[in-house]
Amino acid sequence: MKNYEDNPFNPQFGKRPEQFIGRELLINDFLQSLATKNDPNRTTIITGIRGTGKTAILSDVHASLDTDRFAVIDVTAQDGMLLEILDGFIRNNKGKNWLGKRFDKMQGFSVGALGFSLGLTKRDDTAVHSFRFMLSDLLDELRAKDIKVVFLVDEVHNGTPEMREFAVSYQHLVREEYDVALLMAGLPSSVNDVLNDQVLTFLRRAHRVELENINVKAVEIAYEQAFAQVDRSFSGDSLRKAAAATKGYPYLIQLLGFYLFTSEKQTVSSRLVQQSLELAKIELFKNVHDLLYRDLSAKDREFLFAMTKDGAQSSFSSIKERLGVSPGYASKYRERLLMAGMIKAVAHGTLAFAPPYMREYLIAKEG
Repeated sequence: MKNYEDNPFNPQFGKRPEQFIGRELLINDFLQSLATKNDPNRTTIITGIRGTGKTAILSDVHASLDTDRFAVIDVTAQDGMLLEILDGFIRNNKGKNWLGKRFDKMQGFSVGALGFSLGLTKRDDTAVHSFRFMLSDLLDELRAKDIKVVFLVDEVHNGTPEMREFAVSYQHLVREEYDVALLMAGLPSSVNDVLNDQVLTFLRRAHRVELENINVKAVEIAYEQAFAQVDRSFSGDSLRKAAAATKGYPYLIQLLGFYLFTSEKQTVSSRLVQQSLELAKIELFKNVHDLLYRDLSAKDREFLFAMTKDGAQSSFSSIKERLGVSPGYASKYRERLLMAGMIKAVAHGTLAFAPPYMREYLIAKEG
């Protein structure tokens, strides 16, 4: 019987795998920024398409922080996130007595007719206060005990007024010199919408990291080490083929590693790599590519299908001619797809698919 618990590769979204490859520098930069209030990395925005490890990075940062010195508030940008943030302080306070008894309960939420409003009450206070007031009140208690606060916000977008309320409040906290830090993660197009919000222009000054694929050589080393730890090895050039097959894409690194490891073969052959890759692509297409495709407009899809007529790369002029549209019209959709992380510019006037095996997926989709 296969022992899946011993597998160091974990393709589950959001969960930090044991073999967490290639994000150490980014995580270390953020953790080190917590020692200095003026470090620009203290407010960092991570962007990347699905499967690039955004949520896993947030999980790793959370796990790396000393919970005796830091209050870590970990939420997803959605309706109700403000109360989740305040509840997070209560959860952090368990067993530590950082906060007074008056913060044991906070309650009361309403959406006003003219827009968003938040009303909160403390146990010993009948007055209704704003989110920013309550947040500052909590931070005053923590500042007196020299406790730093780190906000981790996943799936950032500006589709909820609560995200805007939190971001504006955070700006005031920084201005008022509270010891806070913020690490956010989101899809490229969603983060771009946030940065273009006229109310949230200050976030444009945040440190922005666009996640790239992992160096394939680093993947090769990680695979070799993971299998060597259980006295297993790769034959011939199967190690190189396995690493190259992932194209450095984090989710696929975990998927392929998972299937190779669960095979329980003492020696990994090139044949096993190919078989495992085919299994991994089934999951990749279902869990990533289907979602990416679903979010595309009909015109976006036409542009991508035009690219499938080429090999690894496509010239913009060829795409435009196949579509039979003007340069300006084609440029509009090129920019949309670049922003969404669906394609990448590899040279002047030359494009390629960004997600691995997207061309293969689209060809199968087209039938």
